[in-house]
Amino acid sequence: TLTTTGDVPSLTTDTAGEMTLTAGAFAVDLAPAGADGAATDPPSLAVTCVPGDDPEGRARLASVPVGAAVPTGEPGTPPPSPTVPSPSATVTGLPRPSLPTDRTAPARPRTAEGAPSGTPRGALVGPRTDAGPAADEETPGTPEPRPDAPPCVTEKPTPSSLSAYIVGYSNVRKLNGANLIPLSCIQVEQGLIEFVERPDAFHVITPAEGGLSYQGRRQTPPFEATFLTFGFVPTTATVVLEQVGPLTMRGDMALTFPVNTALAHVRVPVVLRVLDAEVNGTPLKVGPSCRTESPLKSVEPEPDKYPGDHLVLVGRGEYEYGKDSKGYLVLDGGPLTGEAFIPAFTGCGADGENLDRLLTAAISGPGNYIKQIQSPVCSVGVPEAPAELCTEDRQPRQIPRPER
Repeated sequence: TLTTTGDVPSLTTDTAGEMTLTAGAFAVDLAPAGADGAATDPPSLAVTCVPGDDPEGRARLASVPVGAAVPTGEPGTPPPSPTVPSPSATVTGLPRPSLPTDRTAPARPRTAEGAPSGTPRGALVGPRTDAGPAADEETPGTPEPRPDAPPCVTEKPTPSSLSAYIVGYSNVRKLNGANLIPLSCIQVEQGLIEFVERPDAFHVITPAEGGLSYQGRRQTPPFEATFLTFGFVPTTATVVLEQVGPLTMRGDMALTFPVNTALAHVRVPVVLRVLDAEVNGTPLKVGPSCRTESPLKSVEPEPDKYPGDHLVLVGRGEYEYGKDSKGYLVLDGGPLTGEAFIPAFTGCGADGENLDRLLTAAISGPGNYIKQIQSPVCSVGVPEAPAELCTEDRQPRQIPRPER
């Protein structure tokens, strides 16, 4: 009996029905040895196995039902275009919470506060200067070249497709330090806008759902994290955040004239996976399956509506017609903040050595402050999307800068 574990590519289909996974030919290279450790004759042997229960030499592993997408509005109501909605219908906006003073990575003053004065709240123009390099104001229509960034191409976009970049820092409280989470691509589909009348004001609710994207997988790019473990041992690890459920964005703008206030929540379940590690320059064999036993989690303000473990990032903003917007708005980007509990680790170790308790003792625990900066979004499926927001192949042009 041979047992192994490993990572497999994600699967994507745009056709409803039953998707069947099958196993085909399987090759094994053997390097046997005698009881005394001496090599055998021949020293190696290649074996090819073919499933025998199917005429085509394939074994069925599993079948997964794939359902067609169901719109969230009334039957027959197409999703709205995210292009240039009217000012009263756009707002996917969001919050600026007051930051505690005992954080390892305190917030620094922002260099600018919003889109150019007079920009309609719904127009996808006027990128924020604090979320990336702005277009050349002296030569309208000729945007600055985009800095180097991971690819963020949306396959088969719809008129509701949006994409953006996000980057920022996350504290690891036990290690008394912060680490950069690298520039990552986010791709979402806008849902149907809701209009809700409440005692305080008329609210515009803008939902979206999607996820991270890196080489076809729902994850961040791999990145290095370097800390002094237990305060004195230099440790470097290559890690990745893997998405294990849908990323949801929900903006709520209160039309409280003259200043509209906005609150947004971004929710995403991610596990922290350790790919390799070095302790004081010596490789530490963590194995192929080292990760947190469950997703990182935040305090959820609506647990009945959003069950399960997941991160919650919050953005706050406001907009007064004819003036600069402030804080975070989904279309303009800006700061998203939150706090995470890092669960215990599992599957860590190799050659019979279990490292779960070591990594859990060094890393896991509450109070890990997160601050991420989102770029202005690119309306991927809209031909007339501004060139200062989208490249010619419909990738986000604006590249955000991390802020502590």
